[in-house]
Amino acid sequence: MTIPPLTIKSHPRHLAEVRALVRRAAAEAALDEQTTFNLMLAVDEACANIIRHAYAGDTSQDIVIHASVSNDAIEFRLRDFGRQVDPECMKSRDLEEVRPGGLGCFLIRHAFDEVKYDTHFTAGTELHLLKRRQ
Repeated sequence: MTIPPLTIKSHPRHLAEVRALVRRAAAEAALDEQTTFNLMLAVDEACANIIRHAYAGDTSQDIVIHASVSNDAIEFRLRDFGRQVDPECMKSRDLEEVRPGGLGCFLIRHAFDEVKYDTHFTAGTELHLLKRRQ
């Protein structure tokens, strides 16, 4: 099942809509509450990273989120049109280092089984997030 795509502006106030989309897709996939929470947190963090890094805080840009549920998996694709970052540079800080921030990539990789950054576009990136169903 494909859920209609959601296009939001790159403002943090729209992250509640993103979390609602993830919750709706997780319900379609019959995922448990903890997994649903982890996916919501991870997709929220990915969108926050787009706002912060791809758009440098510009709140007028578009983020397009696609969600689909199959018998095998739940998948999200997040497309931005901003500055591309080398996927090799996208790493979490050392978990032993106690300080705020820097754990977004860890949360995303922890929640999803596959995380891929597609940067073949002239501008922007499409982040593919896949969670296999048990």
